[in-house]
Amino acid sequence: MTPETNDVIELTQALICFDTTNPPGNETPCIELLEARLRESGFETVTCPYDGGEGVGNRSQLVARLRGSGERPGLLFSGHVDVVPVGEAPWSVPPFAGEIRDGRLYGRGSCDMKGGVAALVEAAGAVARGGEPLQGDLVVAVTADEERNCLGADALVEEPLFAGLGAAIVAEPTALEVYIAEKGAFWVRLEFHGKTAHASMPDEGANAVAAAADFAVRWERAYETTTPAHPLLGTPTLSLGILRGGNKTNVVPDYCRLELDMRTVPGLEHADLERRLRDILAAVSRDSPGVRAEITVLSNRAPVSAPAESEIVAAVGAAAREVAGVHPTRRGVPYCTEACVWAPKLGLSFVICGPGAPTMCHQPDEFVPVKQLTQAVCIYTRAAERLLG
Repeated sequence: MTPETNDVIELTQALICFDTTNPPGNETPCIELLEARLRESGFETVTCPYDGGEGVGNRSQLVARLRGSGERPGLLFSGHVDVVPVGEAPWSVPPFAGEIRDGRLYGRGSCDMKGGVAALVEAAGAVARGGEPLQGDLVVAVTADEERNCLGADALVEEPLFAGLGAAIVAEPTALEVYIAEKGAFWVRLEFHGKTAHASMPDEGANAVAAAADFAVRWERAYETTTPAHPLLGTPTLSLGILRGGNKTNVVPDYCRLELDMRTVPGLEHADLERRLRDILAAVSRDSPGVRAEITVLSNRAPVSAPAESEIVAAVGAAAREVAGVHPTRRGVPYCTEACVWAPKLGLSFVICGPGAPTMCHQPDEFVPVKQLTQAVCIYTRAAERLLG
């Protein structure tokens, strides 16, 4: 069935007008709108309250199901509606208005990923209205708290709402290219505790910032360099995201926090990384009398990939080629999507394919091309009909 292309534009604009900046999220108004839309199309819906483990209200997640005969595995449409903060850099457009200029729909979340969610929901409606009997179920999952390391999906996947599925389409922005793998994420926090003293007498104290800096230099030198480049994901990366300590120039700092982001590929085991981190931490502590250190793992997501010859890859690839002229190449993304939850927890094959450029995520004047929104609806509709019909 051919979807109504104007509907996806209007739905994207409506979603952008809800400020779902995370924190605190406030996703419930978006979820209510989407639930009503899917129920009108004949989907069974379940809304799951969500507090992010912090007791924050007005947050929820949605799972909707259009039942087929069960002769084929079902298909999951996956997206999130929380967005990152607008940031300090000025915007030339209102970030929560959904303005359209020169074929671009602007707003925070337009690309990452309310445009993708709107396209999935409109495609789901088109499949339902098509009237053709489905051999497998179509399930739509709309999550909260993705921007905090997919915590919403972690909670939602524990609900008994995902039986009978075989594959997932994750509508994160790829400019409608088709991706079949993503790097793992291993994040750690290191905390260094020392002793204050007057800075004119540093030997009377134990400098936590100096110990943290020593550790950062050692770890950058020791970080993985021998793992062969993965054909889809390339090589591991390391980023020092936070180094925070001290409170006055003339005081020896007694505390410092350091946080590291490591993106990994198959062959680099997170358990080995943690062991080596602890070894270097112990060495730094020995060389920094009076300083003690501790490590906390913040994220432990293994890399995931889908078989290149799987049905979902073939179906989405063919649809993207027909609709958008995309000639899919097998590739991976360096960041995490909710495939890092669905693939290991549900055993699903997957593709990542959505409107908007990946480089536009989290940027000021974020936008999604209107043409790609309408194309995405057609791609998802065709892929679902191929897989479930």
